[in-house]
Amino acid sequence: MIRSPKNYHAPKHWHTANETHTVISGTFIMQHDGGAREELGPGSYNRMPSKMIHEAWSKPDEENLVFITVDGPWDLNLVDGPTGKMPPAK
Repeated sequence: MIRSPKNYHAPKHWHTANETHTVISGTFIMQHDGGAREELGPGSYNRMPSKMIHEAWSKPDEENLVFITVDGPWDLNLVDGPTGKMPPAK
């Protein structure tokens, strides 16, 4: 479970494993490279394939609680910044 405070932004990143998000409360805003920004409310679910670059937000006036599952070891690889890296070719 990950709780994000109001007005939070998780910058562009990717994971080695496939990842799913189930929104428990609040609004979870997601966008993957080349995709539209999606707002997911309580009970919503999505799946993020392995190595897909994405970012996420909470609304300025609302925190959220998201249940995340993965099908392998969980890692977090930032795309930008001093430790940034792109996912390996498929």
